[in-house]
Amino acid sequence: MRKERLQELMEVSHQSTTSLSEIIGVSDRQVRRWLNGESDPSSKNVADLSMALNVSSDYLLGLSDDPTPAMRVDNLNKREWAILSALRRGDEKAAMRIIVNG
Repeated sequence: MRKERLQELMEVSHQSTTSLSEIIGVSDRQVRRWLNGESDPSSKNVADLSMALNVSSDYLLGLSDDPTPAMRVDNLNKREWAILSALRRGDEKAAMRIIVNG
């Protein structure tokens, strides 16, 4: 994992090692070890980190420079769901109203 990316993402999202460790279910010390390059997270931990920080696992691992997480149905918010539903119905005007008006 690219420790500098983890550090940057934690700063941008205002996450401390303590808060991030609580979210993903590891010790505060373990997060510090990843940040210091003393150890690498397991694949499960990388997946948990990517979900917590809303980025792709590939971005954390340095395999991609695009931090955008993969699109999944289970992580859409209500607005995104409404836009996609309108588009699926073929109602582009409704989708645009949602986009413009929020």
